[in-house]
Amino acid sequence: MTICTSGDNNSSHIAFDAYNYFIEHGTHKHIFKEKEIEVHYCDLTEDNVFGWCEQCDDNHWLVTIHNDLKITEHFKTLFHEFQHIIQDIYGIKCEVVRENEAYQIEGTMYREMCASRQTVPTS
Repeated sequence: MTICTSGDNNSSHIAFDAYNYFIEHGTHKHIFKEKEIEVHYCDLTEDNVFGWCEQCDDNHWLVTIHNDLKITEHFKTLFHEFQHIIQDIYGIKCEVVRENEAYQIEGTMYREMCASRQTVPTS
């Protein structure tokens, strides 16, 4: 379906870049691209996290991202949360499995994206 952004961030275009890369290179892209995702930016300083996602219904997820991340952490956090969406779709509930897999995917996808572009994204 689509991705949209809301909230307070001047770099929300990164969400679109990460989404498009995840769809093009993710293992479950056929299912992921059928879902509606809103990326909401806000100050998560007090929560001490970079982001989280929550399933609103069978086809809609809200991904909340800290509004002041460096480029690398911004991409990695989005890839991490997108992987959680895939896990929700497949019904993976074990938190240990979810986090281990999401951390692995975020690093792998970020490195592959940088290598494919032959540079680290800067904007």
